[in-house]
Amino acid sequence: MDNLNYSWKQTTGDLYKAVKIYTFAGIAATIFGFIASIGSAASALISMTGGSGGGFGVWNVLDILATVAVIYGYWLFIKSLDIFKQQVNPADAPRVGSIRTATILSIVGAIVACIPMLGFVGGILNLIAGIMLLIAYANLKNSVTFPEGARRGMSKLFTAMILGIIGWVIGLIPLVGGVIETILEIIAFVLILLGWKNVSESEEPAVKA
Repeated sequence: MDNLNYSWKQTTGDLYKAVKIYTFAGIAATIFGFIASIGSAASALISMTGGSGGGFGVWNVLDILATVAVIYGYWLFIKSLDIFKQQVNPADAPRVGSIRTATILSIVGAIVACIPMLGFVGGILNLIAGIMLLIAYANLKNSVTFPEGARRGMSKLFTAMILGIIGWVIGLIPLVGGVIETILEIIAFVLILLGWKNVSESEEPAVKA
């Protein structure tokens, strides 16, 4: 479908939907994967004692389905950002483009981080992506051409990024650091959902220069 056929509401709604899909599916994949790993360990133990292992179970299937949902969510998010970039005022388009680029870098960074000896490269890519997002959200929350509701959303996303950074720093503190970091990550998670919800409920800019 031609990007021009998408309305502002449809595009921002897809962005919000995409964020919900890849975040909640990601949580589900982590849970299902953990349960599946326990099942695999139990099956291996049973096999070692001469029994019959369970093999590929329902939790493995659910893990795969959740992972597919995560991939779909990110695809929808990137695709919607590409459309959104054409719908916003040209002054804001580069910042939306930065969010799209940073998202792709984060995905690549997560994949690279899983490769032995290349974990530091993934960390660098994630750092670059984080800086890009921080700058993009900072500019969009103060944009004079962005709709008011969308600016409120970007302000929440900016705050979520700051909390993430603070949480990471505090997480380095022994004992209590991890607990505080987890709390801040939960708050940031909620702010991200609320931020994109605000964007999805915003009105289309009346004039595009």
